[in-house]
Amino acid sequence: MKNKNRIESQLVKTGFALGLGVMFAACSGAPVEKVEVEKPQFKVIDAAPGGREAWLDNPNLYAKKEGLDTDKYMYFTGDAKSADKRGACEDASANITDDVARQVSVFVNSSIARASTGSTSEDTTGISAASASSTETSRLSSQLSKVQFAGIEKYKQYWEQRDYSQVGGGKSLYYCWVLGKVDKQTISQAIERAKSFRFQDDPALKEKVESKLVNLQKDFENYMQSH
Repeated sequence: MKNKNRIESQLVKTGFALGLGVMFAACSGAPVEKVEVEKPQFKVIDAAPGGREAWLDNPNLYAKKEGLDTDKYMYFTGDAKSADKRGACEDASANITDDVARQVSVFVNSSIARASTGSTSEDTTGISAASASSTETSRLSSQLSKVQFAGIEKYKQYWEQRDYSQVGGGKSLYYCWVLGKVDKQTISQAIERAKSFRFQDDPALKEKVESKLVNLQKDFENYMQSH
């Protein structure tokens, strides 16, 4: 009986304390934010076995953690969508070149911008498109994506079949992502081509910054570890 009374007494104290906490929170006037949870725009009705993997978010960090060959290769992703699964994955494989072009363009244009302003920052892992002209970066990426690079191999792929009918879309649309490994020699060529494209209309800029653009290959590898 004593134990029962002790437990009941403790429950009363706990409830009283919780009640005071709620009351003080209400009286404090602290704003309470209402979080709106976005409803899913689609339903996954089929997908590749194994589920989503970390390479979808950061391919090079994934490669390093998985013990893949990071001495010879770097890793990039391509993605595409289509009403046909095979078509989506074929397009995704082809679009790996676009990822190479985009990442190299952002990096090279940002490195040139930094060199031209005399920045002393040695950290290239935080480079973003905001640190250089987005228009110039887009133009450079478009030029580079038209180049046919050798040394790009498909390594993995993941696909999903999605149903968008609940928001007025189609009932069956395939999304595919492909992980590709790219020979570092190909990356080096891409960096040199990006520099060449960037300087071809501005010889004065080349003369000003080229001597400062050293170790770009290694810096690019560090940059890609965070992307």
